[in-house]
Amino acid sequence: MVLALLLSQSYRVAFVDMEKIYGEYIDLRDARERVLRYKATLEIRRDSVRMRLDSLQRELMKQWPMLTDAEKILRWQSIEALKRRLDSLNRSIIRQVEAKSKEIMAPYLKKVRETAEKIAKDMGYDAVIDINVALWVNPQHDITGLVLDELNKAHKATGLVLKKVLIFPFKEEDSRVDAWNMGDSAQIYIYEELSGNPKLDIMNPERVNNVLRTRGYTWRNLDEKVVFSVAQAFAPDIYIYGTVKSRSEEFLDFTVAIYDGRTGEVVKVDDSELKVEMTNVQRGVAFRSSITQSARQLINRYLSQFKR
Repeated sequence: MVLALLLSQSYRVAFVDMEKIYGEYIDLRDARERVLRYKATLEIRRDSVRMRLDSLQRELMKQWPMLTDAEKILRWQSIEALKRRLDSLNRSIIRQVEAKSKEIMAPYLKKVRETAEKIAKDMGYDAVIDINVALWVNPQHDITGLVLDELNKAHKATGLVLKKVLIFPFKEEDSRVDAWNMGDSAQIYIYEELSGNPKLDIMNPERVNNVLRTRGYTWRNLDEKVVFSVAQAFAPDIYIYGTVKSRSEEFLDFTVAIYDGRTGEVVKVDDSELKVEMTNVQRGVAFRSSITQSARQLINRYLSQFKR
């Protein structure tokens, strides 16, 4: 049916890039971030259960030769019970997040549809299709910019200038943090913390990660030179990057810094680098709290240079 309409010479079709709408429609982006923050609060409890499970599994492996058969069974039963609890929590999180997402985002998605429809009709189009399902689109029929201008009209009226920000996964400096996916975690935690800031235009981390993967990089072989090179593809004002390494089975060291998107150098405010180094931070909730607080403080210092 859609193909038949497209082939009809009298039927005019406009295109909207929904991926760009999700990233640049400020109210919708903020709604998505509220969903992510809600998800993060649910995951705190889940993460504590996961850490307990990891700890029990490590203990069992170390003590296995010294345990009796009865003790092995009891330990294994405890581990299996925690696995079932973890699975239950994961399913519950998925259900709750889906419900919250529908509740929060529905009004903004409706506004996107209504705005695209109005603009398309005013321009004489008969339909609007997501550009991401097309192999090629004539730019003349891409109305994404017009839709975004209308959707963000209220924000532009305030004169607020957004700073374009990238957040990279952190370099994982040893095999333990690699196994724990701490480079990914650091990136996600900071994204969730900062994404509600109305002064920042933060790109979805998955777009950054896709470029890294396409170029053959992993979170173990990143460095400042590589990150700066990738950042050039997006032309940000600033980007956030750091490192994580394990101090022990439970404690971590990390660095986090804000880099200038034009030079790749750590940004300075009042001759002081926007960089934080922390040591001996416990893995789990404490790490999440420490790294998000550090990133928030750095961003606040960065933004303090600019007038509202």
